[in-house]
Order: sequence, then structure tokens, then C-alpha cells
Amino acid sequence: MVQSVQRRNFGRNQVLKPSAFYTPADEQEILQILDRHRGQRIRAVGRLHSWSDAVLSDDVLLDLRRLNAVQLHSEGDQLVAEVGAGCQIKRLLKELNRHDATLQSLGLITEQTIAGAISTGTHGSGRHSMSHYVEGVRLARYDASTGKVVIDELSAGEPLQAARCSLGSLGIILSVRIRCREQYNVKEHFTETRRLSHVLDAEASFPLQQFYLIPWRWSYFIQHRREDDQPRSRLARLYRIYWLGVMDYALHLQILLMERVLRSRRSIRFSFRHIVPAFLIRNWKVTDRSSSMLVMKHEAFRHIEIELFVPRDQLADALDFAQETIEVAGGRQSTLSADNQQRIEGIGMQEDLARLHDQYFHHYPICVRRVLPDDTLISMASGSGQDWYALSFISYAKPARRAGFHLFASFMARSMSRLFHARPHWGKICPLEADELTALYPRFDAFRTICNTLDPQGVFQNDWTTALLEADIP
Repeated sequence: MVQSVQRRNFGRNQVLKPSAFYTPADEQEILQILDRHRGQRIRAVGRLHSWSDAVLSDDVLLDLRRLNAVQLHSEGDQLVAEVGAGCQIKRLLKELNRHDATLQSLGLITEQTIAGAISTGTHGSGRHSMSHYVEGVRLARYDASTGKVVIDELSAGEPLQAARCSLGSLGIILSVRIRCREQYNVKEHFTETRRLSHVLDAEASFPLQQFYLIPWRWSYFIQHRREDDQPRSRLARLYRIYWLGVMDYALHLQILLMERVLRSRRSIRFSFRHIVPAFLIRNWKVTDRSSSMLVMKHEAFRHIEIELFVPRDQLADALDFAQETIEVAGGRQSTLSADNQQRIEGIGMQEDLARLHDQYFHHYPICVRRVLPDDTLISMASGSGQDWYALSFISYAKPARRAGFHLFASFMARSMSRLFHARPHWGKICPLEADELTALYPRFDAFRTICNTLDPQGVFQNDWTTALLEADIP
């Protein structure tokens, strides 16, 4: 045990100051820790690739990185992996690949632990989130009747739906059983268009695609993707070198230069209109292994992010609204279009928009990913019906110069949640009040019931999750 430890998250916007900190070696040690700290609040963390208050802890904190075992087996016609809670996604992918297998869904980065990834609804594009594919969760908690520490497995019904995305609120996750699949190849290429309809029309042919709204140029770069039964392309290695050197590093270094050193709005606008498009090679069609194609080195440079999920029937209006808001925030416009100005007046946020004017200059492509509806209670894509689209707004400003971004993120979350039913990502900047967040999830009351049943004393909560569970639901 280490006392008075202080840890910061990846984005350097959260500081954890637990009174006791452990890195347990196995499940037995976790049970002993829970026995030792009975009556105190206990939370677990992964690799701290989260910007929200979900990571905070001021009492007992467990880092589960040593619980990283991976076992793959068949259950009927399905491949299922039993994964230690602290196993990083990149280690899991490596172990699965040894058996010619992979995950059903992948996010952009692989630094997170499996428990952290499912607890906040980590997702890719064209699939459900990772949480959807969870078949069972083993967790340590206190038995409500005896008070003794027990290991519980949630593998069916609403308890499983709650455990698939739980914000760490049910107990200490020990391991996760998650559906896998045979390894497969993905073929991708880029195109550019000015029309969202062209982007959406391409989904039928490229169901794994994601796309980017380029600020100040206001066109869409489409990363067309689909499964491919052809072998790895001869130039796949060259493509990987290009992607790593040009897209993962050179492009981001240029953005860092403009945002952190030059601090020039004119150079940012010129770059996105004329230079950034030159980084992208259009129509270069390459086939490679899925776990290489579907991820990037997004963790290479420190940043902060808000991601908002909107249903498909709200996507076009939400993107138009985002573009106009960015123009106002950057001082290029003073008001929104007549339709959007009327929307803002309808929810009483005219003064908020006025305060945002000329306070933040957006400097990163807006990534948009389609997420299929999840069979969970509170993941961002939970609920049956239409697909969800995640709009990602990222800032590379230094931590001391993020006030403008926070103002922008707060405005976007509050306005878009009311206008377009947008749900902020649980693991990213999440500026809504507890009652505003819970109102976005029709089954949040069921989630609250599961939490209160498994953890009636609120032992596994922090202040943020406690506020969520105590919030009134209209």
C-alpha cells in the first residue's frame, strides 16, 4: 500500500488524491483489501485515459494492471475471451491474434484496460460499442445481508446490462468475458465530399467507415472501410509507415505548432483549408489486418475531448449546428443561422451563445463514428431503434489555456442535449448536471436499482456517480 499518492489522468485535467493506493497482484489480495477497508469508499482505475469525473477517488484506490490474464475458448459457435480487468486492449489484441482472433469492436486507441473501456462505453465505428459484446462480469463487492466480501458474476438480464457499462458503480471488476471473432482484414481508402448525403449513402458499401468534418474548409473526409476477404496488400507496410509518420505524427505536430506555439487563428484556418488536405492520399485502397487498420496513435500527444452522441435522424441538423457554433466561437460570425438562432432562443441560451463568441478557435478535425444500438442500460448508444453517431471535439491547447474549450464544450453539451438528444461520452468531458445526464437515458432508473441492490451503502461510488444515482429522473 502507498499512502498520500497523487495521480493525474492522461489529459491532465483530473487529479486523484486517494488516502490509500494499491496495485493488487491477484483476486485474493483484492478481497483482503476490501476486508481491510470495510466502510470506506473504494474505486478502481485503469490507465486513466478518461477526462470525466468518473476517474476521481479520494479514499481507497485500486490499480488493477496486474490482473491481465487472457484465456480464449469456444462457447458453442462463439469465441469468448476471459480477460483480467486490468488487461490493456493492446495486450488483449496481441494475445487474441496469437489464436487468429480479435475483438468484435475496437476504439481508436488501445491503451485502455478492458474494465475501463467497457465501463464507459468505448466504441469504434460501424459496430456496437465494446460493452454490447460483454457476456459476463465478475466483480468483488460486499454482500448486502452479511456484509462479507463476495465474488459475484453477472451474466444475464438487467444485472448484465448494467455491468456492461457501469461507471465502476457495481463493485470492483475482476474479469470480463467478452465475445470475440476470427481475425479479419479491412480494406480502406479516403475520399472527400461537400455533402453529408454522399457520406451516408456510402455506408451500405462501407459499413465500418468513419468520417471527419474539416473545420474552416467545411468538407467531409470519408475513411471508407469494410471487411475484405483478400489477403494483406503488398503495400500495406508502406501504408502503415505513411499513416504513422504523416497522420499520427506530422499532422499532429503541425497542429501543435499552430495551437501551442504560433497561436495564430489565421494559420489554423489557412492550414485546414489548404495544407491538411495535402496530408491525405485519396483513393489509395489498402487491405490490412483489422487490429492495424481500426486504431491510431491518438494517445501520442496530450489532448482533451468531448464526444456527443446523436441519433441518426438528428445528425444533419447537429452537424450544421456544430459548424455554425464553431464559427461563432471563433469570432468569424456573431450569430447562428435563423433556424439555429431560433432553436437557441427556444431553450433560453442566447446569453450563453453571446458569451462564447470569439472565445475558442477550433483546431482539429471533427471525427464522426456510427455506433449501432447497444444492449445495455446506460452506454451512450443504449436503446433499440436507430443508430447513433458520435461527434468528437478535441483540443490540443495546453492545460493552462483550456478555458475557451471548456466554455465551448459546456455550451455544446447543454444545447445539443436539449436540441438533438445528444448524450456526452461518460469517459470524456461531461459538463452536464446529474439530472440532465440521467434524463437522457430511459433506463437509468433500472441502472440505479441494480446499483442500490448490489451496493446499497454506496461503497463503490465517488461524488460524481453518487450524484447521478441520487438525481431525480423526470
